[in-house]
Amino acid sequence: MSRSPGRIANFRTLYHGQATVGAPTRFGLFLIRRSGSWANEWAAINAERRPAPPPPLVDLAHETVVVLAVGTRAHLGYDVTIEDVTVQGSTLVVTGVERRPVDGVMLDTACSPVHIVAARFGPEAFEDMLLNLRIKPADVSDLTM
Repeated sequence: MSRSPGRIANFRTLYHGQATVGAPTRFGLFLIRRSGSWANEWAAINAERRPAPPPPLVDLAHETVVVLAVGTRAHLGYDVTIEDVTVQGSTLVVTGVERRPVDGVMLDTACSPVHIVAARFGPEAFEDMLLNLRIKPADVSDLTM
């Protein structure tokens, strides 16, 4: 399961943005295969939003939710993006990028970047998970929007 040029991605984005500041934030790579766990994760990410939006629909018989969160950052301007999800043998491999603010271009507000996708494979068991995360500066054009 790999995304290569000209192929359709093997996942769809459920949420790409910020967990609410003040919400119980955690960082890491997480798999969700049960509806109760998905509901709890969604509630935690939206803990301070009133009203909280309903969770995106996921068919957990055919999809697995993959959450990549980098935790709370001291300034706005951070972002994390899952670029690819592959299965290599019994290892789930997630490739992503964390963009960090350009030096001197920071807003004095905390943020908690997260990207959540539904990968197009069912509740498979993996012996290992591997995260390949590149870190690079944000594009200046991203900051002027």
